[in-house]
Amino acid sequence: MHESRREFIRHGAGGAALFLAYSFAGSTLLLTPEQARAKGVVLQKLSAQEGEVLERLAEAIVPGATGAGVAHFIDHQLGVDPDDCLLIAKYFQVPPPYQNFYRNGLKAAATLATQRFGKPLLSLDAKQLNDFVGGMGRPGTKVEETDVSLFYLCLRSDAVDVVYGTPKGFERLQVPLMAHIMPPEGWNG
Repeated sequence: MHESRREFIRHGAGGAALFLAYSFAGSTLLLTPEQARAKGVVLQKLSAQEGEVLERLAEAIVPGATGAGVAHFIDHQLGVDPDDCLLIAKYFQVPPPYQNFYRNGLKAAATLATQRFGKPLLSLDAKQLNDFVGGMGRPGTKVEETDVSLFYLCLRSDAVDVVYGTPKGFERLQVPLMAHIMPPEGWNG
């Protein structure tokens, strides 16, 4: 499925619609993170298990993050030039490649969950997971050299961007979208 520039602008005309470009058999497919997740697009930078842990944490922090495609958004951004990356880690001056930061954060979160509850993070029940993510965000929470509180802050911000930083997200909040930059009406490209 190819999307013309006109269709791209029409779909993104609400403002901050985010499209991820995926290459398949020489074609480029533009999908939102939500669409990429719904179509089962395979993660490229994170393993399937890392994606599952990321989704579980992000969903506990920002309900709706999994369905909005947070793992696909982060995975895609891990593969772009660091200067073009939209991950919040960039603005906290986490050194690239950001893949190391996310992988280490996921690994540290898994270690912390096992230390605290004696079982894997993916096995935590809802109450345990809620308590766990609350503790992750406490300043100074570390596992070895990994600042888990910084990872929590970045994951939370990325999840908020995916869930609420789009026209659909503004609808969820029942807040009118007043985008800073809107394409001109009827622009044909």
